[in-house]
Amino acid sequence: MKSHAATALRWLDFPLATWRWLRRGDACLQDFRASFATSLGVDTTRVHLFGSGRAALHAYVASLDLPTDAEVLLPGYTCAVVPNVFEHLGLPVRYVDIEAGGFNPSAAGVASAIGPATRLVLVPHNFGISMAGVASLRERFPHIVFIEDAAHAWGSRDAGGHMVGTLGHAAFFSFEYSKPLSTGLGGALLVNDSASGWQPPALHRPAALVVAKQALTLAWHRLVQALPVSWLNGLKQLLRAPSRRLGVVAATPAGELQGSARPDYRLSLHPWSAALGERQAARAAEIWAARRTQADSYDALLPATLRAERGAGDVLLRYPLRLPAGLDHETLAVAMATEDIELGRWFDDVVHPRGSLRYGYRSGDCPVGEATADCVANLPLGLHAGLSQRQRQALRARLTA
Repeated sequence: MKSHAATALRWLDFPLATWRWLRRGDACLQDFRASFATSLGVDTTRVHLFGSGRAALHAYVASLDLPTDAEVLLPGYTCAVVPNVFEHLGLPVRYVDIEAGGFNPSAAGVASAIGPATRLVLVPHNFGISMAGVASLRERFPHIVFIEDAAHAWGSRDAGGHMVGTLGHAAFFSFEYSKPLSTGLGGALLVNDSASGWQPPALHRPAALVVAKQALTLAWHRLVQALPVSWLNGLKQLLRAPSRRLGVVAATPAGELQGSARPDYRLSLHPWSAALGERQAARAAEIWAARRTQADSYDALLPATLRAERGAGDVLLRYPLRLPAGLDHETLAVAMATEDIELGRWFDDVVHPRGSLRYGYRSGDCPVGEATADCVANLPLGLHAGLSQRQRQALRARLTA
């Protein structure tokens, strides 16, 4: 089954990460920091590890000590955990619509939205497609803090060849299950502004049981990548009841997405998770090359009307599609599953996922983002996502019928 999680993991990574953790202990955290920094071409001291990407964002914004009336501009196409950070910090937000035909706001759109109260702008790189014009925005608005949401974009470069994450004052990355580098949960903050006075907060380590759940969930996602859908359906039926009773499936709680619960922003990354991440970071060039090759293959296979424009330096997390009006997503997803291909519905709302708290958003604020969410679907990329000739033919036939 070609799916969207654990896309850079190999089975051998699990025992080797465990062995390294047993030998190196807490030093695994520094090892991963160094390896991840090397992948980005930056000094290790600029990288700070957290228990999640949202925790990294929360820590940096909190360190700015902004007044309660400081306005934050967010993209009109984002994940709920991002605006929730600002809701928890008590900062007002306003959304900037994305460009027609794209998945990010334009620099011109951001510039026109900046007002007298604006103090911070979140710059997205949705699906790994780098947003253009960040340097020009920083030059034009030197009093504004620009933070990059690089959760989807590990390895992407802008048109000038600059690594995504190094463009703003700071950037946060996510290592969640479906991200290009996955440790279960986890994240990193990259601080580019040496004058910010940034000091990392005190963090506490996740419980062993939490990490065990993350490891089991990662193993499940890796298994999904190796089995046909007919086998998976039987395995799901067999494991559903015991997994629910034992609570071994790790995921973002529904209460957090809906705004009724607050995550633990002081959670750190566990050394075992860092050991797992280090193995993937060391394979960065291989992982990025595989994603680029697969995206190029989809380009050649599918009509331009379905595809999104991207830069030559972009490393896509998922391959986004714009499905034609009237095409039923669920019917198409079922048909694709019979070919052992998972059709993703990521991002299905302006504030993804649908049904989440839309902090500060009013329906109609971002019409392009809303229309995009209604038609978007995505295809898997990663080390285990290569399609057979039969699957390629079936995919083209399904999407061009």
